[in-house]
Amino acid sequence: MTVERKTVAIVGAGPGGLGAAKACLEENLLPSVFEKRDKLGGLWNYEADTSIGTLGRIHKNLVLNTCNIMCGFSDFPLPDDTPPFPTHEAFLKYFNDYADHFKLKEYIHLSTEVVNIDRADDYDVTGRWTVATRQHNQQVVTTTYDFVMVCSGAFSEPFIATFPGIDQFKGDILHSAQFRDSKPFVDKKVLVIGESFSAVDVVTEISNATTQAYLSARHGFWIYGRQGPDGWPLDTFLLRRYFPLKLKRFLYKRFLERDTDYSAIALKPHRDLFNTSFAVSDFLVPQIICGKVKVFPEVKQFLSNGVEFTDGTTVNDLDIVVIGTGYRVKTPFIDDRFLSDDVETRDLYQYTFPIRLRHPTLAAIGLFATETAPIPIMEMQSRWAVRVFKTKCGLPPVEQMKNHITSKADELRDRYGKYKLFVPISLLDELADLTGCYPSIWRIFLRDPRLAVRVFFAPMTPFAYRLVGPHSWPGARDAVMTCWDRCLSGLRKSSPIHQSKGSLPWLFPLGLVTIIIASIADRYPMKNLHVY
Repeated sequence: MTVERKTVAIVGAGPGGLGAAKACLEENLLPSVFEKRDKLGGLWNYEADTSIGTLGRIHKNLVLNTCNIMCGFSDFPLPDDTPPFPTHEAFLKYFNDYADHFKLKEYIHLSTEVVNIDRADDYDVTGRWTVATRQHNQQVVTTTYDFVMVCSGAFSEPFIATFPGIDQFKGDILHSAQFRDSKPFVDKKVLVIGESFSAVDVVTEISNATTQAYLSARHGFWIYGRQGPDGWPLDTFLLRRYFPLKLKRFLYKRFLERDTDYSAIALKPHRDLFNTSFAVSDFLVPQIICGKVKVFPEVKQFLSNGVEFTDGTTVNDLDIVVIGTGYRVKTPFIDDRFLSDDVETRDLYQYTFPIRLRHPTLAAIGLFATETAPIPIMEMQSRWAVRVFKTKCGLPPVEQMKNHITSKADELRDRYGKYKLFVPISLLDELADLTGCYPSIWRIFLRDPRLAVRVFFAPMTPFAYRLVGPHSWPGARDAVMTCWDRCLSGLRKSSPIHQSKGSLPWLFPLGLVTIIIASIADRYPMKNLHVY
């Protein structure tokens, strides 16, 4: 007797949706992925159209902020010839290669918009959902699915902050989502408002084209270069297991302030490192000290041809203002009763399952910003979610989930001084433990001491989450052991990937130290790990 496969509707064919589809197939679920665009890859598809309603979100010269061994899927490393920080074109190709390798494209419906998700008539008994879709503006088709995974991303709607007097400003006002390249800014006076990734990318790139570029930052922020100590990518330094927060803050703060006087460049953060905004840029500080970018505090009000700042200074004769104040997560295709657009009332257990629903048959994947590469976290969410769908993993009682959500929210408030949905990397280990693929140093050491030492001391690559547990990957050990070589292999003419050599005499005592530390550490070694 053949058992009919249960079905899963997946909203979005970006990296979150691709990882969700593969996780479904691993658990013998039948996915249907709906993508509004005519190509997979989500926002990583570059679009020249700059209208505010376009699906485009990336600019022409965008380069990743996280390095090649940290940013991808756990069982599919980026190609060996990938430079440490790939371009968006290389990353988009990686997604297509991933879809080809795991044969996902046959499950993807392109140019298909999800217009409504609702509970099926028999939801109270079965937990099923009806999903209404429309392809190429044709008639709406409604289908019933056993499960739903919302993977529409954290950048669904640009958030445009308002300011007094903004309506009287005679120049052009754009959101950073509309930025593609510096051509429209040639010989213009431009103000960029914001203190995170997009704003810094924009002001840095246009500063060589404008007559003058200005940056307005409300509180100041830390500036991370892509290169960390000794020239290695920054996240290979920051993302380490069992690295005490206070020690990490002390060391890295000294590194950041070694060549930059944050007070002198008017970007002195109002909170300590890892507890406030940051941006990744290799060029902002040089552009500031060369006068290409001038920094001002928060905007107080707009004038007819300029702005006044909170310190009383003004800038006049502005041609363009670019507002880089981020995005709002919006899921207009599903009622707020099921999945709220309000981040403070969304009530997602482990940022994944809405606790107000009777059945755990709806999962939200990646509807948040993260302090590091989002793909490993989204993939782990999906791996856990499908096991919950299959009843291989359970959820705690509702009251316990409420307390967990409250605790996580309080941690974010304590860290940032306000509620800011910026998910920490520690979620990876928590989800891995729930999924059954947590790379326990103790257990690995008993089987493979050399690997245990590498997992403990090397960068926290996603490959470690395929070493053990369900759907482990035979290539995971090699990927972990060769991570250092793989990181820089794309810079060489030939790219031999091999395991770093090491002798057993030093591995055993070092491994013993590893076991002792691991045994006395917290259950989740990254519990207090603040990366950025």
